[in-house]
Amino acid sequence: MKLIFQFIRPHWKLCVITIALLIFDVTGALIVSTLAAQMLNLGTSGAAFELLLDTGLRMALVSVLSCACTILGGYTCASLSAKVGKDMRVAIYKKSLKLSIYDFRHFGTASITTRTVSDITTIQFALTSFIQMVMPVPVIFIVALALAFRLDVEMGLILLVVVAIVFLLAMLIMRSASPLFRKLQKLLDRMTTILLGNITGVRVVRALVSLPLTLRQMLR
Repeated sequence: MKLIFQFIRPHWKLCVITIALLIFDVTGALIVSTLAAQMLNLGTSGAAFELLLDTGLRMALVSVLSCACTILGGYTCASLSAKVGKDMRVAIYKKSLKLSIYDFRHFGTASITTRTVSDITTIQFALTSFIQMVMPVPVIFIVALALAFRLDVEMGLILLVVVAIVFLLAMLIMRSASPLFRKLQKLLDRMTTILLGNITGVRVVRALVSLPLTLRQMLR
């Protein structure tokens, strides 16, 4: 994570804008749900039409703002991920030019190819998924707990217990997934090595196949 933060730091303004849009998007979605429940309560209690119209207009306004934040947040998130990936590829390319022949043989062509192409693509996908899927979770928890405690303290306590259980399960899943990811990287290196060997051996096979034909032409 420290290495990724080094590449995110030059684009910190774009990162802050992305996180702010994400917070507004999640908060707006929860506020719309709260206003919908409020409108339902007003409708069943026989409230005036003007009050229902006012609540509906607020729901429409919040929905439009939340939708705009969702679109802009997706664009800024994709832009941030693309810029981070570009900087990583440039850094790996410059570092590979400084490697000695011994270091190049130590890492291997397959490993360097995997690090440049597959790993950086995985990091970009992980960064996008983290911003769009993981970061909204604590925001949802905080806003939902605040709204729940505002309505009923007992319901808020129940939701707090559920949040703690979900957090523990997420930590267990992350700990179990880390060794699988390391194993996957080793398998990718091995697959790239085998594929590179097959591609390199194509010329040798073609040369051996065309050798008898060349001898026949020479004898003629």
